[in-house]
Amino acid sequence: MQTWVIVALVVFVGLVLTLQLATYWRARRVLGRAAPDTGSVDGSAAGERRRIYYFFAEHCGPCRAMTPLVAQLQQTHHHLIKVDVAQSLALARAFGVAATPSFVLVEDDTIRQVRLGGMSEKRLRHMLEAG
Repeated sequence: MQTWVIVALVVFVGLVLTLQLATYWRARRVLGRAAPDTGSVDGSAAGERRRIYYFFAEHCGPCRAMTPLVAQLQQTHHHLIKVDVAQSLALARAFGVAATPSFVLVEDDTIRQVRLGGMSEKRLRHMLEAG
């Protein structure tokens, strides 16, 4: 194999890992901050002290896989709130959402947890029912 191919592959892998790490650290940076105003999307969960926001995008493959599960769980967990980043871009930016799907746990109007990417039903249920 040519040396330039190996170098290009190493550079590409390094770039991908760097971008993933930057996205992770950006999500961690918002922990402990006051949550932005979510009145436009809260609906029936407006009075809840504990809310979980599911940020998704229509064009996102993992989001399309997660959305039916989220819709099913919303029937019994009204504090799970779907937020389409295309329709609520300012809110997604205020939460520091850099990737979809993302789950953001807000307790007492403070951002307590951010989960990037899809998750299993078991893990999502645990996040919904803990606390």
